Amino acid sequence: MRIAKLFEKDITRPINGVVKADQLDPRSVWQELDEFVVTRELDKHFRDFFSCYCEGIDNLGDPDVAGKVGVWVSGFFGSGKSHFIKVLSYLLENRPHTYEGQTRQAVEFFESKIQDAMLFGDIKRAVATSTDVILFNIDNKADSSAGRDAILAVFLKVLNELQGYSPDHPHIAHMERYLESKGRFDAFKKAYREASGGDWTDERDAYQFHRDQVIAALAGTLGQSAESCEAWVDNADSDFSLTVENLARWVKSYLDVRGAEHRLIFLVDEVGQFIGQDTHLMLNLQTITEELGTVCNGRAWIVVTSQEDIDAVLGELNASRANDFSKIQGRFKTRLSLSSAN
Repeated sequence: MRIAKLFEKDITRPINGVVKADQLDPRSVWQELDEFVVTRELDKHFRDFFSCYCEGIDNLGDPDVAGKVGVWVSGFFGSGKSHFIKVLSYLLENRPHTYEGQTRQAVEFFESKIQDAMLFGDIKRAVATSTDVILFNIDNKADSSAGRDAILAVFLKVLNELQGYSPDHPHIAHMERYLESKGRFDAFKKAYREASGGDWTDERDAYQFHRDQVIAALAGTLGQSAESCEAWVDNADSDFSLTVENLARWVKSYLDVRGAEHRLIFLVDEVGQFIGQDTHLMLNLQTITEELGTVCNGRAWIVVTSQEDIDAVLGELNASRANDFSKIQGRFKTRLSLSSAN
């Protein structure tokens, strides 16, 4: 007998050595779910996460629970933290996945992987709730020009992407959000097509080159004068205000439209490496987590990964600057430390 025949799966199949947040082709997703091994350590981490998450489901609106919407996943290179949060994103969204004629929901892959019936019951209860998931590597999404608001800018960018608004121009996304709130976004896109002959979604990144058509479409859609629309288009970028308060308000509006129990989970890979020794970025993350928890009543969660655990990261920051990061320790109450152990 050949050694290769001893294995259940083809040993010559391609295997991703590094799990990437944005690699979402059907084969990769199926393999990541199908071949994910729940070790004793991971079983404990799933238990800790879903215990905390289900507590939030059972106590919706409880200020104490709403203040603990952060999850800090730590582990050095090779520990599997990126794979863990990616699989977590699949579970929380629980979409059906199809590959080579087979279709399964994400949770179905875990029926044989989770031995504890109570834990699997918690997982099924968690994934049964209406949830949107945003998984991303923060360094891939960040704009170097954002400065101390870099993390805030990334959160708004991925929220705009989820909603179908312009990700690269927040002031244009703000216009789109306003138009949709008035029920006029589709009418604007139709008016823009009539004025320019092009599709708004395809051309909005180059809106400066289509200034006249944007003004004409806005004026026709909103019933305003061309002069007022022209003033808005010319000053929108400089007048746009990016604040944590605005982000939290927009997230809450998004959640409210989708139902009182709808949830949004931000899963952010490599936050610790991105923050480094920058105290402003850590304060930015702290404020975002605190504001989302308070404004959204526990319906918006933040899961981040870092090579170091939160105490080590904060210890270094506190040693370098006289800042009090005790609040963020309370916000990231759930802490999962991964090793390479079986």
